[in-house]
Amino acid sequence: MSAGIRRIIAWQPVLTDHQAFTYQELSRQSGLPVQVQVARLEDETRRAQGWTDTRVTGVERQLIPARGFLRHGMRLLLENRDQVHVFGSAFENPRMMLLLWAATRLRLECYIISEPYSPVSFGYFGDRLAWRERLKTWLRPRLYRGYMLALRGGLKGIFTISRLAAQQYAAAGMPADRLFPFGYFVPAEPVEQPQAAVSVASGQRLHLVFVGSLIARKGLSTLIGAVRRAIASGADLQLDVYGPGDPAGFDFDGERVRYAGRIPFGGTQQRLPGHDLLVLPSHYDGWGVVVNEALCAGVPVLCSDQVGARVLVETFGAGQVFARGDEQALADLLVTLANRPERLQAMKSACAAAAEAIQPARAAAYMLEVLSAEPAARAAIPSPWYRTA
Repeated sequence: MSAGIRRIIAWQPVLTDHQAFTYQELSRQSGLPVQVQVARLEDETRRAQGWTDTRVTGVERQLIPARGFLRHGMRLLLENRDQVHVFGSAFENPRMMLLLWAATRLRLECYIISEPYSPVSFGYFGDRLAWRERLKTWLRPRLYRGYMLALRGGLKGIFTISRLAAQQYAAAGMPADRLFPFGYFVPAEPVEQPQAAVSVASGQRLHLVFVGSLIARKGLSTLIGAVRRAIASGADLQLDVYGPGDPAGFDFDGERVRYAGRIPFGGTQQRLPGHDLLVLPSHYDGWGVVVNEALCAGVPVLCSDQVGARVLVETFGAGQVFARGDEQALADLLVTLANRPERLQAMKSACAAAAEAIQPARAAAYMLEVLSAEPAARAAIPSPWYRTA
């Protein structure tokens, strides 16, 4: 960043812990204030799922007034023409999209942080209006090509959350040397109870855990079916399911497959110790922060190949990836791990290195290095979480 940079301005539809801890570390490491302009203080849908306001206090958050939103935003852009602007989830809010377009027209130093768009027709937060989700699935790649046609000339880069996001933006026309592999990051939290050791003896029960909304997109039915198949093949398993939603639509028996209720927001890491594996079988997850939380708690992860955070599992060897919706493949994997606990122990041992690498401080350091480098050198900066070979 040039010597004239006095602040970093982030633009978010809403600020959650997914981004807030990284912004806080970015401010600390750069020595610059990070001001977060938000369209709203909370998201009603996420609040219904148990989310609460961000716990971060180290960044300044300002609510853009609903009345005069664009006027207020344009004034801030013009007053900060020489500063760095970072737009998170920019295509979620139409007015934020207009401000992003204006920033590129003004040739400001602006970047995007973005998940991939969903390539499947499952609802993101619920299971209603399937026809609308199918229409969105058809529209999204066409819309993103339009977005990049309008924006790529002025964008300095995109911090892509998952390999899929990078592939989608490249296909939409964004040059590969302006795509910077990224993710979501939350800090490790002290665990109040000691972590139960993974058994190194065959024949002992494996304790599995799922944390997520009880909706079709999360693939819980695939997981439950796989557990039933693995048990039928002789594996001794128990699955605990946590999350908001209606458990009546799933095959819980209260013994081997148990619905355990909700976990208070921010409490996942405290609830995971004592489980041997977290399983995230999503049909699609742009990232899946519960993967971070599991690795920080020392719990290996099995996830589908449609989970953005699979990159953490693959890069650090702290788990394994299976094909989305393949109940038998997941069942076979569970049987193998039940019979070969040394493989599970190796995954668990890999969690410590993974947890160290996915702290917000590491994310902020990478982001700051990219922001500070000359444009031609940015693409060569290695991302700590993505294998290049």
